Amino acid sequence: MSNDVAEPIASQETESLVKRLAGPSTGKAGLAIDQTEINRIIAKASKGSKFYENEKKKDKDLSERIEKILKQRDDAVRDVDLRSIEQAADRFIAELESQRDLSQIIVHVDMDAFFANVELLYNPDLKGKPFGVGRGVLSTASYEARKYGVRSGMPGYIAKKLCPELIFVSSHFSRYMEKSNAVMAILRGYDPNFYAAGCDEAYLNITAYCESHNLTAAECVQEMRKTVFEGTQLTASAGIAPTKMLAKICSDKNKPNGQFELPFEKDAILSFLSDLSIRKVPGVGRVNERLLESIGIKTCGDIFTHRATIYLMEKQFGRQYLFRTYLGITSNVVQPISRDERKSIGAERTFSALSDKEKILQKLNEVAEELEKDMKQNGWTGRTVTLKFKLDTFQVFTRAKTFDRWITKKEELYATGKELLTPEFH
Repeated sequence: MSNDVAEPIASQETESLVKRLAGPSTGKAGLAIDQTEINRIIAKASKGSKFYENEKKKDKDLSERIEKILKQRDDAVRDVDLRSIEQAADRFIAELESQRDLSQIIVHVDMDAFFANVELLYNPDLKGKPFGVGRGVLSTASYEARKYGVRSGMPGYIAKKLCPELIFVSSHFSRYMEKSNAVMAILRGYDPNFYAAGCDEAYLNITAYCESHNLTAAECVQEMRKTVFEGTQLTASAGIAPTKMLAKICSDKNKPNGQFELPFEKDAILSFLSDLSIRKVPGVGRVNERLLESIGIKTCGDIFTHRATIYLMEKQFGRQYLFRTYLGITSNVVQPISRDERKSIGAERTFSALSDKEKILQKLNEVAEELEKDMKQNGWTGRTVTLKFKLDTFQVFTRAKTFDRWITKKEELYATGKELLTPEFH
């Protein structure tokens, strides 16, 4: 082992910061190298960078927030009969339990390494090689690259440290949207009211389809995934469960190109969730994970153990959300977002750090063009244009302008974006 590999992480780097720097690389199965080594490489590669300093500040701010929450917890449980609070929590949980519905078959379909696999169709020479899509910040990575801890959202220079053989591939968004539309057209045949959660994932309620075609859920999803592959040459993984949350968790169980069905039984659901990392719950990111861990919640089963604390700290954590998560009793309603529900439509681009004004404006024009296309396709107009951008310090800013008329044209979107962005050129 070389000195470089053996070098320990600097003592001033807290465990939480090291984990934060590793981001989505943590807790993934199928790694070719030890997670601790991945964390060490990321921390060392990041040190001294603007990315590192930004993450360090965020980690410090979160640590201070946790200190306040722990004080609030101590104040909340002081001089309180915790047993009576547990009983109140138990009554609350029992009320939620009475709402359990196991009648609907919900599926979450998740395309496997979507951008990467689309690129493979156009460049078969990449097959079996570690590569990432994007350069400045990766949009995704091939499974060969993921074995080394390379993940989407990771700066390219860090990915290269983790996997020196990594190949960078340019993004081709028109290709991704073409394949996405093909996938969604197939899924619509199984549920006309399916919900596309992104260009590479969707929720479906296949209850009616299974009944009308005399298929089990597993048979239906197997057929669905086969049809997607035959129509696009792309593989998909899927989760089958009584709710959207559970289906999404299940779709990650047998990736890539697999499916997992959770038994539609209360005890099986509680058992499945009991040891599940809280981070696996959709919507629980790095921040909420640390906040929950600070009060002892690392798994969904821990929610019940600490139910008295959660019951008392409704404002900080939201007891209904957490208790529903523990029970697995969440929404099973699948439908496209209606015009009334949807508040915005957007487009974005990830690229290497740029300082040339003309090149930045060129990217802005590309985004405006894509947004105009999406707005036309969906029949949308808007009155507020919001520009979101990230500096090379990894700080994120937003600027907005509201009009007294409806905006639809690329030229208007670009001009407004340019107006909002121009003051930042200095």
